[in-house]
Amino acid sequence: MNFRNILFVLAAALAAFTGCKNSTGEEPQAETIKNVKIETVTDGVTQNTITLNGKIKEKSLTSLSFRVGGPLLKLNVKQGDYVKQGQVIAEIDKRDYKLQVETTKAQFEQTESEYKRYKQLIEQNKIPENTFEKIKSGYLMTKTAYENAQNQLRDTELKAPFSGYIYEKFVENFQTVGAGTPIVSIIDNSHLEAVVSVSESQLQRVKNDMESYLTVANAGISNLPVKLFSVSEKAMHDGLYEAKYAFDNKNDLEVAPGMTAEIKVYCKVNENQLSVASSAIFHEETNTYVWIYNSSTHKVEKREVTTNLDGTLGRVNIESGVNSGEQVVTAGVHYLVEGQKVKPIKTPSETNIGGLL
Repeated sequence: MNFRNILFVLAAALAAFTGCKNSTGEEPQAETIKNVKIETVTDGVTQNTITLNGKIKEKSLTSLSFRVGGPLLKLNVKQGDYVKQGQVIAEIDKRDYKLQVETTKAQFEQTESEYKRYKQLIEQNKIPENTFEKIKSGYLMTKTAYENAQNQLRDTELKAPFSGYIYEKFVENFQTVGAGTPIVSIIDNSHLEAVVSVSESQLQRVKNDMESYLTVANAGISNLPVKLFSVSEKAMHDGLYEAKYAFDNKNDLEVAPGMTAEIKVYCKVNENQLSVASSAIFHEETNTYVWIYNSSTHKVEKREVTTNLDGTLGRVNIESGVNSGEQVVTAGVHYLVEGQKVKPIKTPSETNIGGLL
Protein backbone atom coordinates (compact mmCIF):
# COMPACT_ATOMS: atom_id res chain seq x y z
CA MET A 1 0.00 0.00 0.00
CA ASN A 2 1.48 3.34 -1.07
CA PHE A 3 1.53 6.43 1.12
CA ARG A 4 -1.54 8.01 -0.53
CA ASN A 5 -3.70 4.97 0.22
CA ILE A 6 -2.57 4.97 3.86
CA LEU A 7 -3.68 8.61 4.29
CA PHE A 8 -7.08 7.81 2.78
CA VAL A 9 -7.67 4.93 5.24
CA LEU A 10 -6.69 7.09 8.25
CA ALA A 11 -9.03 9.90 7.15
CA ALA A 12 -11.97 7.50 6.78
CA ALA A 13 -11.34 6.02 10.24
CA LEU A 14 -11.20 9.48 11.82
CA ALA A 15 -14.50 10.49 10.16
CA ALA A 16 -16.16 7.32 11.41
CA PHE A 17 -14.92 7.92 14.97
CA THR A 18 -16.12 11.53 14.97
CA GLY A 19 -19.58 10.51 13.71
CA CYS A 20 -20.09 8.37 16.80
CA LYS A 21 -20.24 11.47 19.07
CA ASN A 22 -22.90 14.15 19.30
CA SER A 23 -22.37 17.83 18.46
CA THR A 24 -21.16 18.54 22.00
CA GLY A 25 -18.49 15.87 21.84
CA GLU A 26 -20.28 13.72 24.50
CA GLU A 27 -21.42 10.16 24.23
CA PRO A 28 -25.27 9.88 23.76
CA GLN A 29 -27.10 8.72 26.91
CA ALA A 30 -30.13 6.47 27.17
CA GLU A 31 -33.39 8.18 28.30
CA THR A 32 -34.26 7.57 32.00
CA ILE A 33 -37.54 5.72 32.49
CA LYS A 34 -38.92 5.62 36.02
CA ASN A 35 -41.14 2.92 37.43
CA VAL A 36 -44.39 4.31 38.88
CA LYS A 37 -47.68 3.10 40.26
CA ILE A 38 -50.81 4.24 38.49
CA GLU A 39 -54.55 3.95 39.03
CA THR A 40 -57.58 4.67 36.88
CA VAL A 41 -59.83 7.51 38.05
CA THR A 42 -63.29 6.18 38.88
CA ASP A 43 -66.46 7.69 40.26
CA GLY A 44 -68.53 6.63 43.24
CA VAL A 45 -69.20 7.57 46.84
CA THR A 46 -65.72 6.76 48.13
CA GLN A 47 -65.05 9.46 50.71
CA ASN A 48 -67.45 11.12 53.09
CA THR A 49 -65.49 11.87 56.26
CA ILE A 50 -63.22 14.57 57.62
CA THR A 51 -60.93 14.06 60.61
CA LEU A 52 -60.29 17.18 62.72
CA ASN A 53 -57.88 17.55 65.64
CA GLY A 54 -58.19 19.83 68.64
CA LYS A 55 -58.52 20.08 72.42
CA ILE A 56 -61.15 19.46 75.07
CA LYS A 57 -62.32 22.67 76.75
CA GLU A 58 -64.84 23.48 79.44
CA LYS A 59 -68.10 24.94 78.20
CA SER A 60 -68.32 27.37 81.13
CA LEU A 61 -65.58 29.03 83.18
CA THR A 62 -67.16 31.49 85.62
CA SER A 63 -65.60 33.92 88.10
CA LEU A 64 -67.52 34.16 91.37
CA SER A 65 -67.67 37.26 93.57
CA PHE A 66 -69.61 38.57 96.59
CA ARG A 67 -72.44 41.07 96.13
CA VAL A 68 -71.32 42.70 99.39
CA GLY A 69 -67.92 43.63 100.82
CA GLY A 70 -66.06 43.02 104.08
CA PRO A 71 -63.34 40.91 105.73
CA LEU A 72 -63.10 37.39 104.31
CA LEU A 73 -63.74 35.16 107.30
CA LYS A 74 -63.66 31.75 105.63
CA LEU A 75 -62.34 30.47 102.31
CA ASN A 76 -63.33 26.82 102.27
CA VAL A 77 -61.81 25.65 98.98
CA LYS A 78 -58.50 25.34 97.19
CA GLN A 79 -57.58 25.02 93.53
CA GLY A 80 -58.76 21.72 92.04
CA ASP A 81 -61.48 21.06 94.64
CA TYR A 82 -64.79 19.71 93.41
CA VAL A 83 -67.83 21.61 94.71
CA LYS A 84 -71.50 20.81 94.44
CA GLN A 85 -74.22 23.26 93.47
CA GLY A 86 -75.24 25.30 96.54
CA GLN A 87 -72.08 24.49 98.51
CA VAL A 88 -70.64 27.43 100.49
CA ILE A 89 -67.29 28.41 98.98
CA ALA A 90 -66.43 31.47 101.11
CA GLU A 91 -67.92 33.67 103.85
CA ILE A 92 -67.61 37.34 104.80
CA ASP A 93 -67.74 38.45 108.45
CA LYS A 94 -71.47 38.69 109.27
CA ARG A 95 -71.23 40.98 112.30
CA ASP A 96 -72.14 44.32 110.71
CA TYR A 97 -74.78 42.74 108.49
CA LYS A 98 -76.50 41.10 111.48
CA LEU A 99 -76.66 44.48 113.23
CA GLN A 100 -78.16 46.00 110.10
CA VAL A 101 -80.84 43.32 110.03
CA GLU A 102 -81.75 43.91 113.70
CA THR A 103 -81.95 47.70 113.19
CA THR A 104 -84.09 47.57 110.08
CA LYS A 105 -86.29 44.88 111.62
CA ALA A 106 -87.12 47.09 114.60
CA GLN A 107 -87.95 50.02 112.31
CA PHE A 108 -90.08 47.83 110.08
CA GLU A 109 -92.05 46.32 112.98
CA GLN A 110 -92.78 49.81 114.33
CA THR A 111 -94.03 51.20 111.01
CA GLU A 112 -95.93 47.99 110.31
CA SER A 113 -97.87 48.40 113.54
CA GLU A 114 -98.71 52.03 112.67
CA TYR A 115 -99.66 51.05 109.12
CA LYS A 116 -102.14 48.42 110.32
CA ARG A 117 -103.70 50.85 112.82
CA TYR A 118 -104.04 53.69 110.29
CA LYS A 119 -105.43 51.28 107.70
CA GLN A 120 -108.36 50.55 109.99
CA LEU A 121 -108.90 54.28 110.50
CA ILE A 122 -108.91 55.06 106.78
CA GLU A 123 -111.41 52.27 106.18
CA GLN A 124 -113.64 53.96 108.78
CA ASN A 125 -113.08 57.38 107.13
CA LYS A 126 -111.69 58.76 110.41
CA ILE A 127 -108.43 60.22 108.95
CA PRO A 128 -107.56 62.14 105.76
CA GLU A 129 -106.32 60.16 102.75
CA ASN A 130 -102.98 62.02 102.60
CA THR A 131 -102.21 61.14 106.23
CA PHE A 132 -102.64 57.45 105.48
CA GLU A 133 -100.48 57.71 102.35
CA LYS A 134 -97.58 59.11 104.42
CA ILE A 135 -97.86 56.24 106.90
CA LYS A 136 -98.06 53.73 104.07
CA SER A 137 -94.99 55.21 102.36
CA GLY A 138 -92.94 55.02 105.57
CA TYR A 139 -94.06 51.42 106.08
CA LEU A 140 -93.01 50.37 102.56
CA MET A 141 -89.61 52.07 102.93
CA THR A 142 -88.79 50.29 106.18
CA LYS A 143 -90.09 47.00 104.76
CA THR A 144 -87.73 47.35 101.76
CA ALA A 145 -84.79 48.27 104.00
CA TYR A 146 -85.41 45.23 106.19
CA GLU A 147 -85.62 42.87 103.20
CA ASN A 148 -82.45 44.39 101.72
CA ALA A 149 -80.60 43.87 105.01
CA GLN A 150 -81.70 40.23 105.04
CA ASN A 151 -80.50 39.78 101.48
CA GLN A 152 -77.13 41.32 102.30
CA LEU A 153 -76.76 38.97 105.26
CA ARG A 154 -77.45 35.99 102.99
CA ASP A 155 -74.97 37.39 100.45
CA THR A 156 -72.16 37.10 102.99
CA GLU A 157 -72.06 33.44 101.91
CA LEU A 158 -70.69 32.74 98.43
CA LYS A 159 -72.31 29.57 97.07
CA ALA A 160 -71.48 27.51 93.98
CA PRO A 161 -74.06 28.27 91.25
CA PHE A 162 -73.42 24.83 89.72
CA SER A 163 -71.33 21.75 90.39
CA GLY A 164 -67.79 21.88 89.09
CA TYR A 165 -64.09 22.28 89.89
CA ILE A 166 -62.32 25.28 91.39
CA TYR A 167 -60.02 26.45 88.61
CA GLU A 168 -58.32 29.42 90.27
CA LYS A 169 -58.32 31.21 93.62
CA PHE A 170 -57.81 34.99 93.54
CA VAL A 171 -57.78 35.97 97.26
CA GLU A 172 -56.59 34.63 100.57
CA ASN A 173 -58.34 34.15 103.89
CA PHE A 174 -58.95 37.21 106.13
CA GLN A 175 -58.40 39.59 103.22
CA THR A 176 -60.89 42.47 102.97
CA VAL A 177 -62.74 42.23 99.67
CA GLY A 178 -65.17 44.55 97.94
CA ALA A 179 -68.43 43.82 96.20
CA GLY A 180 -67.69 42.35 92.77
CA THR A 181 -64.10 41.35 93.59
CA PRO A 182 -63.38 37.93 91.99
CA ILE A 183 -62.88 35.29 94.69
CA VAL A 184 -62.55 32.07 92.69
CA SER A 185 -63.27 30.78 89.19
CA ILE A 186 -65.20 27.56 88.71
CA ILE A 187 -65.36 25.18 85.74
CA ASP A 188 -68.66 23.61 84.71
CA ASN A 189 -67.56 20.09 83.81
CA SER A 190 -71.07 18.77 83.28
CA HIS A 191 -70.86 19.96 79.67
CA LEU A 192 -67.61 19.95 77.72
CA GLU A 193 -66.58 21.00 74.22
CA ALA A 194 -64.15 19.64 71.67
CA VAL A 195 -62.66 22.69 69.95
CA VAL A 196 -61.07 21.95 66.55
CA SER A 197 -59.56 23.96 63.69
CA VAL A 198 -61.23 23.86 60.27
CA SER A 199 -59.68 24.87 56.95
CA GLU A 200 -61.52 27.01 54.42
CA SER A 201 -62.01 24.03 52.11
CA GLN A 202 -63.64 22.06 54.94
CA LEU A 203 -65.88 24.84 56.24
CA GLN A 204 -69.10 24.14 54.33
CA ARG A 205 -68.72 20.41 54.79
CA VAL A 206 -68.47 20.85 58.55
CA LYS A 207 -71.50 23.16 58.66
CA ASN A 208 -73.56 20.58 56.75
CA ASP A 209 -72.30 17.52 58.62
CA MET A 210 -74.57 14.53 59.05
CA GLU A 211 -72.97 12.93 62.10
CA SER A 212 -69.91 13.65 64.24
CA TYR A 213 -67.99 11.39 66.61
CA LEU A 214 -65.40 12.16 69.28
CA THR A 215 -62.28 10.19 70.15
CA VAL A 216 -60.13 11.04 73.18
CA ALA A 217 -57.40 8.41 73.35
CA ASN A 218 -56.11 9.33 76.83
CA ALA A 219 -59.62 9.08 78.29
CA GLY A 220 -60.48 5.80 76.58
CA ILE A 221 -63.25 7.46 74.53
CA SER A 222 -63.85 6.21 71.00
CA ASN A 223 -66.56 7.33 68.55
CA LEU A 224 -68.70 9.16 71.12
CA PRO A 225 -71.59 10.96 69.32
CA VAL A 226 -71.25 14.76 69.61
CA LYS A 227 -73.16 17.72 68.19
CA LEU A 228 -71.83 20.73 66.35
CA PHE A 229 -72.33 23.67 68.73
CA SER A 230 -70.88 26.58 66.76
CA VAL A 231 -68.52 27.59 63.94
CA SER A 232 -66.70 30.94 64.00
CA GLU A 233 -67.78 33.34 61.27
CA LYS A 234 -64.28 34.83 60.98
CA ALA A 235 -60.98 33.03 60.45
CA MET A 236 -58.37 33.19 63.21
CA HIS A 237 -54.88 34.65 62.73
CA ASP A 238 -53.67 31.34 61.24
CA GLY A 239 -56.39 31.40 58.58
CA LEU A 240 -58.35 28.54 60.16
CA TYR A 241 -61.88 28.57 61.58
CA GLU A 242 -62.84 27.34 65.04
CA ALA A 243 -65.57 24.73 65.42
CA LYS A 244 -67.00 23.58 68.76
CA TYR A 245 -68.64 20.20 69.37
CA ALA A 246 -70.60 19.85 72.64
CA PHE A 247 -71.23 16.72 74.69
CA ASP A 248 -72.38 15.78 78.20
CA ASN A 249 -69.65 14.75 80.62
CA LYS A 250 -71.30 11.72 82.13
CA ASN A 251 -70.03 10.03 85.28
CA ASP A 252 -68.42 7.14 83.41
CA LEU A 253 -66.28 9.46 81.27
CA GLU A 254 -62.75 10.28 82.40
CA VAL A 255 -62.23 13.21 80.06
CA ALA A 256 -60.87 16.54 81.32
CA PRO A 257 -60.20 19.99 79.80
CA GLY A 258 -56.88 20.16 77.97
CA MET A 259 -56.92 16.62 76.59
CA THR A 260 -56.20 16.05 72.89
CA ALA A 261 -59.35 15.30 70.90
CA GLU A 262 -60.19 13.99 67.43
CA ILE A 263 -63.49 14.63 65.69
CA LYS A 264 -64.61 12.53 62.73
CA VAL A 265 -67.26 14.32 60.68
CA TYR A 266 -69.47 12.34 58.32
CA CYS A 267 -70.33 14.74 55.52
CA LYS A 268 -72.96 14.94 52.83
CA VAL A 269 -71.30 14.15 49.51
CA ASN A 270 -72.56 13.99 45.95
CA GLU A 271 -72.87 10.64 44.25
CA ASN A 272 -70.64 9.89 41.26
CA GLN A 273 -67.81 11.70 43.04
CA LEU A 274 -64.40 11.36 41.36
CA SER A 275 -61.64 10.32 43.70
CA VAL A 276 -57.94 9.45 43.66
CA ALA A 277 -55.49 8.06 46.16
CA SER A 278 -54.17 10.79 48.45
CA SER A 279 -50.62 9.81 47.42
CA ALA A 280 -51.40 11.05 43.88
CA ILE A 281 -51.79 14.63 45.10
CA PHE A 282 -48.84 17.04 45.28
CA HIS A 283 -48.61 20.78 45.79
CA GLU A 284 -46.56 23.57 44.25
CA GLU A 285 -46.94 26.93 45.96
CA THR A 286 -50.72 27.34 46.39
CA ASN A 287 -51.82 24.97 43.61
CA THR A 288 -52.67 21.27 43.68
CA TYR A 289 -51.62 18.83 40.96
CA VAL A 290 -51.60 15.21 39.80
CA TRP A 291 -49.56 13.45 37.10
CA ILE A 292 -51.69 12.11 34.23
CA TYR A 293 -50.25 9.02 32.52
CA ASN A 294 -50.62 8.75 28.72
CA SER A 295 -50.62 5.07 27.81
CA SER A 296 -49.90 5.84 24.14
CA THR A 297 -46.73 7.87 24.68
CA HIS A 298 -45.88 6.41 28.11
CA LYS A 299 -45.28 9.99 29.29
CA VAL A 300 -46.71 12.02 32.17
CA GLU A 301 -48.47 15.39 32.09
CA LYS A 302 -48.82 17.66 35.12
CA ARG A 303 -52.49 18.56 35.63
CA GLU A 304 -53.90 21.10 38.12
CA VAL A 305 -56.88 19.80 40.10
CA THR A 306 -59.39 21.11 42.63
CA THR A 307 -60.23 18.97 45.65
CA ASN A 308 -63.43 19.45 47.63
CA LEU A 309 -62.71 17.26 50.63
CA ASP A 310 -59.46 16.56 52.41
CA GLY A 311 -58.45 12.94 52.19
CA THR A 312 -58.96 10.37 54.90
CA LEU A 313 -58.78 6.61 54.57
CA GLY A 314 -56.34 7.19 51.73
CA ARG A 315 -58.74 8.91 49.31
CA VAL A 316 -59.29 12.49 48.09
CA ASN A 317 -62.38 13.65 46.24
CA ILE A 318 -61.69 15.62 43.04
CA GLU A 319 -63.97 18.43 41.95
CA SER A 320 -62.26 19.36 38.66
CA GLY A 321 -59.12 18.70 36.62
CA VAL A 322 -59.45 15.00 35.82
CA ASN A 323 -62.00 12.83 34.07
CA SER A 324 -63.29 9.38 34.81
CA GLY A 325 -61.16 6.78 33.02
CA GLU A 326 -57.93 8.80 33.03
CA GLN A 327 -54.89 7.31 34.71
CA VAL A 328 -52.92 9.09 37.44
CA VAL A 329 -49.59 8.33 39.06
CA THR A 330 -49.98 7.31 42.72
CA ALA A 331 -46.35 6.71 43.74
CA GLY A 332 -43.15 8.60 43.00
CA VAL A 333 -44.97 11.84 42.16
CA HIS A 334 -42.24 14.04 43.67
CA TYR A 335 -39.52 12.66 41.36
CA LEU A 336 -41.14 13.27 37.99
CA VAL A 337 -40.84 16.08 35.45
CA GLU A 338 -43.16 17.23 32.67
CA GLY A 339 -43.12 14.86 29.66
CA GLN A 340 -41.02 12.21 31.37
CA LYS A 341 -41.34 8.63 30.21
CA VAL A 342 -42.46 6.19 32.88
CA LYS A 343 -43.19 2.50 33.18
CA PRO A 344 -46.25 1.40 35.18
CA ILE A 345 -45.55 -1.20 37.83
CA LYS A 346 -47.71 -4.23 37.28
CA THR A 347 -49.93 -5.16 40.18
CA PRO A 348 -49.50 -8.86 40.99
CA SER A 349 -52.62 -10.95 41.04
CA GLU A 350 -53.93 -12.33 44.32
CA THR A 351 -52.98 -15.83 43.16
CA ASN A 352 -49.47 -14.81 42.05
CA ILE A 353 -48.11 -12.80 44.96
CA GLY A 354 -44.64 -11.50 44.15
CA GLY A 355 -45.07 -12.28 40.42
CA LEU A 356 -43.18 -15.55 40.72
CA LEU A 357 -45.44 -17.57 38.47
